[in-house]
Amino acid sequence: MDGIHVSLEAMDSASFSEYLQFAIPSYAHDNVESGRWEKSDALERSKKVYAQLLPEGLNSPDDHLFNIIESATNQNVGYIWVKIETHFGAKTAFIYGVGIFEGYRRKGYAKSALRCIETVASDLGATSLGLHVFSHNSAAQSLYSSMGYQVVSHNMKKSLVS
Repeated sequence: MDGIHVSLEAMDSASFSEYLQFAIPSYAHDNVESGRWEKSDALERSKKVYAQLLPEGLNSPDDHLFNIIESATNQNVGYIWVKIETHFGAKTAFIYGVGIFEGYRRKGYAKSALRCIETVASDLGATSLGLHVFSHNSAAQSLYSSMGYQVVSHNMKKSLVS
C-alpha cells in the first residue's frame, strides 16, 4: 500500500459534471443509510445541498475540487473536495467529499489523496483539516483514525416512531 502515489488535478467542467452525477446520488444514499433522510425525497434533498454548497458550481469561492490521479498510470481513481473557510480569524479546511472509484478501493489511494489534500490545505493557509464521516462507514472511520483525525463531536438520533 505504501507504493501507491497519486497527484491531485483540478477538475474541469466535464469532470465536475461527471463528479456530480456520482456524488449527488451517493450522498443521498448515505443519508438514507444513516437514517437521516427518507428514500422518497433523498435525491432531491441531495441536489439542493450540493446547489447550496456549490452555488457557483466549479467556480464557487474557496472550494477546491480535484480528480485523484494515480501517478504511475495517469488514471483517474477518484475525487476529493476541500473548502477553505475563515472562522473567528482562523483559516481552516474542510473536506466535503472524498471518494475512490470501485475497483481502486482498499489499495491506499484514499490515504495518498488525503496526504496530498493536507499539503493543499496547508499551502492555502489552513491550520486544521476537518471532515464528516457517517457512523455506518466503519472503513472510512478506521482510515481517518489511522491518519490522525480525531472525533470532535457526535450527532445522535433516537427514532420516536416504532
